[in-house]
Amino acid sequence: MTAVLLGASVPLVAQLRTLDGDRASGRRTAATLLGATATRVVYSILVVAAFALLPLAWAIGALPTGGLLPFLTAPLAMRLGDVVSHRAGNALEGAQREALLLAVLFVAVLAVGALLPL
Repeated sequence: MTAVLLGASVPLVAQLRTLDGDRASGRRTAATLLGATATRVVYSILVVAAFALLPLAWAIGALPTGGLLPFLTAPLAMRLGDVVSHRAGNALEGAQREALLLAVLFVAVLAVGALLPL
């Protein structure tokens, strides 16, 4: 579930980057329908929820202790959240790559951590 949340957040960064052009051409994306501010809020909710579900899953026994290792990616998520919330247009180009990197690292570390006998 957490991987799905982070995966859903990646296209939102791309849509924020192309928002003005998409609006001008009449393209319908989540960002054009919601607007920049609401898209940023949805992005933040998805990322925070992905991290928040980890200790919940651990507490109910659905995730071993090693499954908490994705918190090692939290600094990247926090830096990326700052970029997404304060930049627009082409200034978000690097953020697209970082959003994808965050999702991949989070899932990889989660998979490894879930397999560790901790």
